[in-house]
Amino acid sequence: MLYSRVMTTPDEHLAARRILSVTEEELQRLILDIHDGPVQKLFAAVSQLNALEARMRQAGAAADWLADLARVEGVLEAALGEVRWSIGTWRPPGFARRDLISMIEGLILQHEEFTDSRVELDVLGQLPPVSLPAKIALYRLLQEALSNAYRHAGVKQVRVRLLARGPAVRLEVLDRGRGFTPPPLVGPQATERAEHIGLRGMRERVALVGGTLTLESAPGQGTRIVVEVPADG
Repeated sequence: MLYSRVMTTPDEHLAARRILSVTEEELQRLILDIHDGPVQKLFAAVSQLNALEARMRQAGAAADWLADLARVEGVLEAALGEVRWSIGTWRPPGFARRDLISMIEGLILQHEEFTDSRVELDVLGQLPPVSLPAKIALYRLLQEALSNAYRHAGVKQVRVRLLARGPAVRLEVLDRGRGFTPPPLVGPQATERAEHIGLRGMRERVALVGGTLTLESAPGQGTRIVVEVPADG
């Protein structure tokens, strides 16, 4: 199977350990801005259209006008639903106060509920205490991996393993889906293409905590993602 591998050293990114926490705060501020701005405006627009439709029906408006209005309402309601789903997906799971396993379990339950998929979680042995940057990195990496499996792999079952590897925590995500040819993630040929933004995000999050990312896949052979990050990363 083809694979791409990202390796970093703690010395290269010692100053960047706190960037994940800051980035997470910025993400939550953005989510709040979207909720208080566009979401509320979309909801108000749908409500006004519903009221307008009711008045038009009372006035005996033409059927084709009512049909056109209903289609507009449907588009706006669908857009509102998608925005709310995205906001719900990226809300903070309580990184500072919750342990890694409970956060991972919550993420998996949420993914299963939203996608009607099944995720098998195996926690092998006892995990060491995990720092806040490492928890954020592992959570967001798994979130992206599950999303990719659902959207691209063509399967509704994924296996996730979580275990200790010395002073590091190892996360493995495996699916038996359609697979793909991974782009290079390191070196002069490393991908910067827009369609690989999820993989690039994984690469950068791992790098910020001094971890490693291994991506193994090939057409027709599924995908295996392995992440190792220092527990105190």
